[in-house]
Order: sequence, then C-alpha cells, then structure tokens
Amino acid sequence: MTESLNLVKDSILQLSPGIRLKDDESRECKLLLMPEAIVKLNHSASEVLELVDGNRTIERIYSELAALYEDETLHKDLAEFLTDALSRGWIEIKCQ
Repeated sequence: MTESLNLVKDSILQLSPGIRLKDDESRECKLLLMPEAIVKLNHSASEVLELVDGNRTIERIYSELAALYEDETLHKDLAEFLTDALSRGWIEIKCQ
C-alpha cells in the first residue's frame, strides 16, 4: 500500500473511521471493533493502538513505549506493526 511509505516519525496516526477499541472484561482483553469484523488483540497490539489517538506522532508513541520497556527490537517491531495496521485499514495518517 503506498500510504505506508508516508509513515515517518512526525506522522500523526488515528484509528480509521468506524473502528474502535473496546474492553472485553469476560476475556480480559481488548477488541478492535470494525463494521465487518472483530479482532481480539494481544497485549502489545492493544497497548500500541491505545496510543493511536489522533494526537500522538509515531515518535511520541515510540518514546512512550520505550519508557516502559527495554527492548532492542522495539523500533523495528513498532514500525512493522504500524505498517501492518495501516495496510489492514485499522489506522490512518491524520491529515494536518
């Protein structure tokens, strides 16, 4: 997807229209609710998507996660996840 090429550290991300996060207390997880599907998120994915709020840049999302976790692959893993979420239509780059 060509839009993924526009992911730079200053990009501000938001959930795509019609998509939202929901706590599923019975399963003790977060769900990504979409018009055509429901995705059960693992802990890492839900943590990242909670930070995708239409206000934070990718750089800020990375910084907040790096403050919580010492992980040598965090930068690479975050980039891969955001690119995948963008290609799936879960998130989008906010127009400024």
